Amino acid sequence: MAGFAAPPFQPLADVFARVVAAQGQGGAALAIYRDGQPVVDLVGGDYLSDSLQLVFSISKAVTAIAAAMAHDSGLIDLDAPLGDYWPAFRRDSTATVTARTVLTHRSGLAALDRRLSLDDLLAGRDEEAIETQEPYWEPGVRHGYHAFTYGTLLNGAFRRTVGRTVGEYLAELITRPLGLDLWIGTPPEQHNRIERIRYERVTLTPGRARFLAQSIIPAGSTSQLAQTMDLFNSRKVTLAGWPSTSGVAGARDLARLFYATLDTVDGVRLLGPQARDRMRSSRSRGLDTVLGIDTHFGSGVQLAFPQLPFLGPRSYGHEAAGGSAAFADDEYGVAVGFTTNVFPTMAGAGGAFLALLPSIRHCLTTP
Repeated sequence: MAGFAAPPFQPLADVFARVVAAQGQGGAALAIYRDGQPVVDLVGGDYLSDSLQLVFSISKAVTAIAAAMAHDSGLIDLDAPLGDYWPAFRRDSTATVTARTVLTHRSGLAALDRRLSLDDLLAGRDEEAIETQEPYWEPGVRHGYHAFTYGTLLNGAFRRTVGRTVGEYLAELITRPLGLDLWIGTPPEQHNRIERIRYERVTLTPGRARFLAQSIIPAGSTSQLAQTMDLFNSRKVTLAGWPSTSGVAGARDLARLFYATLDTVDGVRLLGPQARDRMRSSRSRGLDTVLGIDTHFGSGVQLAFPQLPFLGPRSYGHEAAGGSAAFADDEYGVAVGFTTNVFPTMAGAGGAFLALLPSIRHCLTTP
């Protein structure tokens, strides 16, 4: 293991070492920012000090930060109907869909009926498909996780208003000013730093299995991607600019990014208090129509809920299918990034990250 943990986080070094050992394979990294500075930067297992990781749905929170910034600067109105600038959505069933309803997983366009291959997705045919997709429920009346279409819709909205993709906006206005190793659409020269994901057989709880058996979301759509998990080790995926899925980052970059939504980091602050509060205000809470569990979302960020309590009600961030997670908390004044290349047996943040949360809280609350 390598790195450091400054006061009051010294105990995290031993806890992190135990967590990495308990994974039984692979590696992990943990980073925490406080007072604008890195106070924890730990790397263990097979990870190198500059390892990067595909961070799956943490990409959604990165996209949410970009959307909040673009809205705050007047480049996009997240509350305007998509049809105002995207003619395909001017039909009756989608006339009320906004970028905000997509961010809050309330648009009803949670998946695609059309079955698309990896090559189709890489060619952008998901955008053609979403333009004719009928909502699975009336937009705005309930929420359900938009696993892939979240990115399709927001990329389309960004290109038509901001004039660039989410990944391009991220690179120019977030990654470069903050000096981050973080991309949605990773440059080829960075691919040798990306850790290969190691997979275990995914386990379903009985309740989750029953729910999926009667789900309104088709087995086709983009869900077949999860049936061949090793494709996520493909350079094609990390090159792809999918704002829902294909983000690549290191733990320290995620912590730095999220801290810049709380306060200034080396002269850079991404969001003021009002813009941050709009992003993390509770907008979707309760039974998720797609996942079949209680979830809690702001505008593109997850808020504390039973499966992922973070540090408490002031936390906002996102977990990832591959076990990584990142968040900020303005009550404690910290931002945390955790990455791992060991895919947990259940979707979302794995036992490794969940085991670290009580220790982080203990360090912050013990005199």
